[in-house]
Amino acid sequence: MKWKVFFACAAGKYHLASNAPCQDAGQYTVVDDVLIGVVCDGAGSASEGQFGSDFVAKRVAALISDSIKSGQFAKSAPADCRAYLFAIVEQARSELDEIAAARRLTLRDFACTLVGCVASRDAGCFFHIGDGFAIYMKEDGESVLSQPENGEYSDQTYFVTDDSWSEHLRVTPLSEINRGGIIGLMSDGTSPFAVNRPKTGFYRPFIDPVVNFLKDATEENGNQALKHMLEDEKTYQITSDDKTLLLALAS
Repeated sequence: MKWKVFFACAAGKYHLASNAPCQDAGQYTVVDDVLIGVVCDGAGSASEGQFGSDFVAKRVAALISDSIKSGQFAKSAPADCRAYLFAIVEQARSELDEIAAARRLTLRDFACTLVGCVASRDAGCFFHIGDGFAIYMKEDGESVLSQPENGEYSDQTYFVTDDSWSEHLRVTPLSEINRGGIIGLMSDGTSPFAVNRPKTGFYRPFIDPVVNFLKDATEENGNQALKHMLEDEKTYQITSDDKTLLLALAS
């Protein structure tokens, strides 16, 4: 199993207008044939949301990578994924809490969501706290999804930094990953144009031409193309939020 992975972030209209940075972040790596991908979205109400999303994305990806290399993460046993991921997210939170205390801030000041995947030919899973979206689309179009979880209102969600984070850690098993499959991780700013209206999978008029281009693209060219697409004026007409998209093609 080989992976071609592409990733891009773009600041939303609101942050561009205020000359503020994008608060989304992401990280990915491939260990042997195992894809590790993480996307985080910093809370707009959190003073250090950008730092929080960047730290959590990088640290969770690194901890998973280390656990796979050491043999602690049983990638072939998706039923055990939640226990491993619980411990990894808990450690990342603990380290972020230490940073917050050193800066005389609270963990809530670094609030961010989390959506990620661990996937190989044998098995894997999505893991998710808050909004955003994760999709695995097989070559025949059949899809496995991890949908957003919002609060009482549509503009509310849950964060890694919440006291009740463990109650909202959702793990979705992935069975065998086949060649031709596509995994997509995205923040909530990307989902309005990347996910179909029934929310059952990718919006095919969007994803099909993107994937057709990426199949033959280098990582650098593919990442640039994704960024240009996320910064297209048409996307700003659909959403004012920051936008992040990670796409992984299995071959």
